Amino acid sequence: MTPSLRAKLVGSVAYALGLLAVALPFNLTAHAEAPQNEGNYTKLDLTGKGSVQAAPDQLTASFSAESRSNSAAAAQQAVNTLVHKATEQAKQAEGVKYAVLHYSVSELNDEKGKHNAWSASQNLTFTAPDGQSLLPLTGQLQASGLLLQGLDWSLSADKEKALQLEAEKAAVVDLKKQADTLAAALGLHVVRFTHVSISGQPFPRPIFMAAMAARSMDSAPAPSSTAETQTVSASVSGTALLAP
Repeated sequence: MTPSLRAKLVGSVAYALGLLAVALPFNLTAHAEAPQNEGNYTKLDLTGKGSVQAAPDQLTASFSAESRSNSAAAAQQAVNTLVHKATEQAKQAEGVKYAVLHYSVSELNDEKGKHNAWSASQNLTFTAPDGQSLLPLTGQLQASGLLLQGLDWSLSADKEKALQLEAEKAAVVDLKKQADTLAAALGLHVVRFTHVSISGQPFPRPIFMAAMAARSMDSAPAPSSTAETQTVSASVSGTALLAP
């Protein structure tokens, strides 16, 4: 190796070592300034709750048409007649929607297992945004022979969905308020939230009234029902990451 080549080689090695010496402190500093991982934060598990209230916008009357006879055909015919008459009456009531549901026929036996009669029945529901048309119709249907199974105020699907979202927003606000308050008490501040989950509360439904026989309604007034305020609730759980 000539003296000139050796000198060039030594110069290149020295230059490379110089670059490494400059780069090493820079990399160490950059690593120290990198964002902290979750293990470096104080973690605070919280649950926020929110609820909203609103008047119900849907009233539902649930009925069953029932008949017994020695003949299966006669029992079914009587039920069919009751249901047809009920739906025709519903068509005349403003704003009332109806649904004709489960139909069943069964054989009735006495204590000795001997054939006694045939029973037929069918369920119906009538729904309206208020009781102005539905309550008078309910009285008419009772008087015509249908058995009232329940009278239920509730929220329509669209309104309940909108209220559920409002309840979830209120729960998030409560969650954040708790986190800010407790972090301040610890001498810390909220950096961010992690592992957040939202859940709705089961919506309470009024208990159906006991079924009332049609014969007791022949000269009685139509049933009444108060539209009580409905409450929709939600909860939000999350982990707040706290730092000085």
